[in-house]
Amino acid sequence: MRLKGTKKIVPMVLVMGLVFAITGLVTANGGSTVGYVDMQRLQKELSLFQDFQELLQQKNAEYNSFGTYLQTQQNNELSALEKQKEAEIKGKSEAERKEIEAKYQEQALKLIKSYQQKLEAENARLSGEVQAKHDEILARIEKTLEEIAKKEGYAIILEKTVVYKGGADLTEQVIAALQQ
Repeated sequence: MRLKGTKKIVPMVLVMGLVFAITGLVTANGGSTVGYVDMQRLQKELSLFQDFQELLQQKNAEYNSFGTYLQTQQNNELSALEKQKEAEIKGKSEAERKEIEAKYQEQALKLIKSYQQKLEAENARLSGEVQAKHDEILARIEKTLEEIAKKEGYAIILEKTVVYKGGADLTEQVIAALQQ
């Protein structure tokens, strides 16, 4: 049996529970001050993020250059392999030709796989560098927010996109602190 209106009650109960949980956190931290920060504005205005975008473009260019280099190398090796196969096939019977072609097909697949692994390894290396820089930037922002929260008594600081109403905008303070 299904109750009418149950679909509307469950989300409302969940939202109310979340509100009570946040209220409890704010009260438990000894204050009722809520702040927020506009991450999109930080990304537009902070040189940290501009430097990050330059790094991202540089790493993308490195990756593309490396990919082009690997593609050229792979094509050269596959071409040489094809020439070897053609030389070996000359004057062979149909059964021998099929065996030789299968052998060279297997070598070509191994070669392609090895180049794919090299490309994936380079992608992982470059992505790791980019992620490390991103994490460093976020850590600086978090540290700045912690300092502001401690200094000014904010119990909770959210990202602007989750704030529907109220709270103090701390974005300008974060920008000022990080530009020093």
